Amino acid sequence: MIRIPKTARAMYRLAVIWMAAALLTSVLSGCSQEYKFRGTPYDPVIPAPPINGVNLDNTPFALDALGKRVKVVFFGYTFCPDVCPITLANMKGVYETLSEAERAETAFVFVTVDPERDSPERLATYVGAFNPDFYGVQLQADELTRVKSDYGVYAEKRFLEASQSAADYLIDHTAFVYIIDKENNLREIFAHDAPKADIAADVAYLASR
Repeated sequence: MIRIPKTARAMYRLAVIWMAAALLTSVLSGCSQEYKFRGTPYDPVIPAPPINGVNLDNTPFALDALGKRVKVVFFGYTFCPDVCPITLANMKGVYETLSEAERAETAFVFVTVDPERDSPERLATYVGAFNPDFYGVQLQADELTRVKSDYGVYAEKRFLEASQSAADYLIDHTAFVYIIDKENNLREIFAHDAPKADIAADVAYLASR
């Protein structure tokens, strides 16, 4: 049997303690790292402006009535030929990426910038085709004007010749996705076609808070 001198044993114990302490420090350091959002963050965060209108099931809608949920808000209209269906398809993908528990903590809200043509019934058909759990919100004209200003949304009609479009006009509009946390603060924005994995990761993080 080989006997280790007491001095060597003491040094060995000190080495083990030092290694354990270094590992613990590394783990704690990793746990304390601040989460890095993948979108463009609001710095500082600001309270989300209210949105009050009518949901696609003809019931009153209020953003703050959604309670302690993460809100994913985006603007568009049902006659949109390209950007809006892409956005809704992307949000459908985000929703499907989340776990059931995360979905329960999240609300997806589509706000029409074309309330003249987008009735709640039309919104129900259009939005429901992507996901029946999504909200589809119609605002009164004055409320829409305020909400557009508060969220920095550009949306203006562009009239076309009748031969070009049976819808008579299109709407040129910005296409951002707004992420609002459970405390009703605007946290970040994404481009409408941002990778669904990035959006889902941030939503999942906020849903777990």
